[in-house]
Amino acid sequence: MAEDLEEQKPTPAPSKFPTNWKKAVLTLLLVVAFLAVGGGSFWLGLKKTSAPQVGESAVRTEVPAEEATAESEIIPTIILTPTVTPKPTGALTPTPTSTPTPTPTPTPTTKTFDSSASIDGFRSSNGGGNTSLDVRVGRNVNLVTRGFVSFGTAALPVGATIETATLRLYQAKIIGNPYGVGIRVMVDHLDYGDSLENADYSASSISGSFATLSSNANLEWKEVDVTDAVRNDRENNRERSQFRIHFAVENQGGTVTGDFAYFESANNSEGTGNTPQLVIRYH
Repeated sequence: MAEDLEEQKPTPAPSKFPTNWKKAVLTLLLVVAFLAVGGGSFWLGLKKTSAPQVGESAVRTEVPAEEATAESEIIPTIILTPTVTPKPTGALTPTPTSTPTPTPTPTPTTKTFDSSASIDGFRSSNGGGNTSLDVRVGRNVNLVTRGFVSFGTAALPVGATIETATLRLYQAKIIGNPYGVGIRVMVDHLDYGDSLENADYSASSISGSFATLSSNANLEWKEVDVTDAVRNDRENNRERSQFRIHFAVENQGGTVTGDFAYFESANNSEGTGNTPQLVIRYH
């Protein structure tokens, strides 16, 4: 009976410890495996990083600790310069261009000077002549004649600039054939002073035969440019501009009457009223 009772005792439930212990061990193994895998990956990464690359030197230079520390302390500073956007100022006003003030052109003045009656006229190669008759050029069997005319120019303003000067003589009469003999009437510039003397017939000229006054027998005004001569007188402080006229070819001959050209003088001896003129334009 007792044996039957022992046999009928309930069999104790198997312990749960072994099962829980297995789970704990399994979990631990998984953690260890995870750590191993992670550590291996980390170790491989370090080794790959530290390994020399292809084309690089296998020799690595150790950086001293001081330099490494200094380099690690260098922090690059980037300075950003802001972009300045100009403010709109509206339409630009152009700067006016200054116009230089033109220098005014001097207004020229024209003045006509009359010859001096007391010292115009003619002189001849034989010592004769006259200051109260015409201004005469020509020749006959006894002589050769030259004419003289003088203009006082003291009335010109001091410092005046002479632009032009023109000598005008009126051919009033012709005797014989002067232009067939002498061809042309030429002009000399000279300074014979305040009187007309016999010596002035052959006096030295400042400029001899510098222009032609007439080349024909027409009774008319004859004109010639004497600008340079008048300028020369002004530059040398002469108060007169004086001229001598003569034929280009001078020789005695022909008849007693001869071959002459008569030009009106300041005395108006030929009665034309066209007395000698020196027309000066200046400023």
